Amino acid sequence: MRKQTMISVARVGLCVAAVLLASALPRHLNAEQLPRAKVVLANALAVDLRAQTVTVPLYRGTSRGRTVWYIVTDSSEQEEATKRGAVYAPKLAEMVEACGSCVQMVHENDGGIDFNAAPDFSPERRFQPGPMGFPPSVAAPGSIGAEAYSPFVRIAGQTAIINAPIVADGNGPFDVVTHTNTLDRVLAIDATKMTATLLISRGFANGKPVVYISTEASDPGVASMERATFAPALSGATEGTIPVFAVANGPMDDRGAPQGFAFAALRGRLSLDATLQNSGSLRSPMNVLGSFPTGADPESYTPVWSAHVGVWTVAAVSDHANVQLRSPQDFTAAADAGKLTGPDGKPFGAIGVIVNCEVVAYIDDAP
Repeated sequence: MRKQTMISVARVGLCVAAVLLASALPRHLNAEQLPRAKVVLANALAVDLRAQTVTVPLYRGTSRGRTVWYIVTDSSEQEEATKRGAVYAPKLAEMVEACGSCVQMVHENDGGIDFNAAPDFSPERRFQPGPMGFPPSVAAPGSIGAEAYSPFVRIAGQTAIINAPIVADGNGPFDVVTHTNTLDRVLAIDATKMTATLLISRGFANGKPVVYISTEASDPGVASMERATFAPALSGATEGTIPVFAVANGPMDDRGAPQGFAFAALRGRLSLDATLQNSGSLRSPMNVLGSFPTGADPESYTPVWSAHVGVWTVAAVSDHANVQLRSPQDFTAAADAGKLTGPDGKPFGAIGVIVNCEVVAYIDDAP
């Protein structure tokens, strides 16, 4: 049932992206491009809210003699972030001090980064909602990182930690329908123009709507839900993280203010492969970020997120108190009121899962 889709290609450099943007991007009817001023990932070429996509520069690299393709989203040092059009995330430097295995030591040459380890994109992603949507009855990731794979790299001779997720491998054609050689949220690759288009997720930061991408998770079930790579090496990231707040059983009204894993599973078409044809119809669980680069303390931001999952109590659901939460303060208030617990009735807090989620933009006002 797996198919391969050939993508026509031509090359565009980051320095001339603004001039060649129209020819470099996948064409969508009725596209809703987000204004440039709201995009925090500087190297992003376009953010289409209707199609729910972001298009970014693509880089060719190698891993043990095999061609891989990667993107760059964050750097722990300002100069490197500016050079690469990435988000400045100084807390990445804290992570490496506590988790050496979370960072790959790599080399970079004219051919791009040479990674020591990479993901295997050949597994079939499977997600089947459970009777209540969540937990799922089946959740298996569509890409699995080698034991030493991490998207966080330090290039030989440099000090910066760079977030460089591998999103495809091989020399094409690229399967962006069933994703046998691409990340499950990669919707288009143009290996001549050197662009990749990925599915974005919607959520909140400081009560404001934002969009981001997810590329790796330390848990296989979460990786399946996020259409991300299962990267077990990230499980050791205990420092330099920020919380991301999620709900298991939030409101299901998809015409109002829905939220939660059950909503995404039952109403968000989470079991489907993501494609350019259906990306606009896929729904997000509306998670809440613990920090954002435009906030009061932008240097507290990092793409390394520690998952905090809440479960509304039976009484809260019965009283229709399981409303959409939009800020960390909302989660704290619900937990303090006894309406929100952790999984299995445990206290609300971190569940021991790390996710690499890269912010892209805010939709209305800056968080």
